[in-house]
Amino acid sequence: MPSKNRITVNLSEDEYAAFDQLAARSKVSKAWLGRHAISSLIERTDGDEQQLPLPLTGLKRRGSR
Repeated sequence: MPSKNRITVNLSEDEYAAFDQLAARSKVSKAWLGRHAISSLIERTDGDEQQLPLPLTGLKRRGSR
């Protein structure tokens, strides 16, 4: 049964180009690659009740200049 849940992710031009190239090299769709990345993250953190170690320093946030 097809999934009915969707997410939208905004990527920079460089991130999109790298993602597109990775999908092409791997001969998979960008949708498949995104699902794989999300599944891998969930598997790595499954059962871990700690907050993810997110690299928030140095990232540009929406609305900041």
